[in-house]
Amino acid sequence: MNDLKTVWKTQPLEENTMISLSDIRARAGRFQARIRWRNIALYAYSLANIAISFWLIASGRLSAFKYPMLLMVAAHLLVLWQINRRIATRPLPGDVAAQPALDFYRQELGRQADNLSRAWLWYIAPFIPPYVWELAIWLDRIQTHAIPNADYRLFLFSIIGAVSFWTAVWLAFSRASVRLQLQIERLNVLKAE
Repeated sequence: MNDLKTVWKTQPLEENTMISLSDIRARAGRFQARIRWRNIALYAYSLANIAISFWLIASGRLSAFKYPMLLMVAAHLLVLWQINRRIATRPLPGDVAAQPALDFYRQELGRQADNLSRAWLWYIAPFIPPYVWELAIWLDRIQTHAIPNADYRLFLFSIIGAVSFWTAVWLAFSRASVRLQLQIERLNVLKAE
């Protein structure tokens, strides 16, 4: 009996796993800040591409690619709208108790994770048709000798670069989705306790 009492008294105390409303608000604030910076980077990337495309169209450079570039601009505008619709942050309501705030935070994480896991559909896929159209024009110009054969290497490098770039984008979005799923699991453990 004495051993049981000694074991009971010497056992390590569990940390207080209760999460407070201020902790939830702090986590939600950090989460929203990360999301805002990621979205600003995505907006900047799209706006820079739109500006470059309009400059190329207005200056008459790459005139053979005018219509695919306009389609690419439309794809960027669609993606900007999708970013705002799918992965923009929603503010935590100001007058909620801890449990509804935790539920809101968990739902927001779930919404972000779900949309990031499907980013190939709404973020990558819109760029494929104009890019393939540009490649078709480029290949046709190489084959008709409208441009030198040396551009064939640049053509292949462009394909490899695009595949590498979009694979990296897909992996980055997938990684972010997995990280959010892990945060959801941690919150579920906290709620269960």
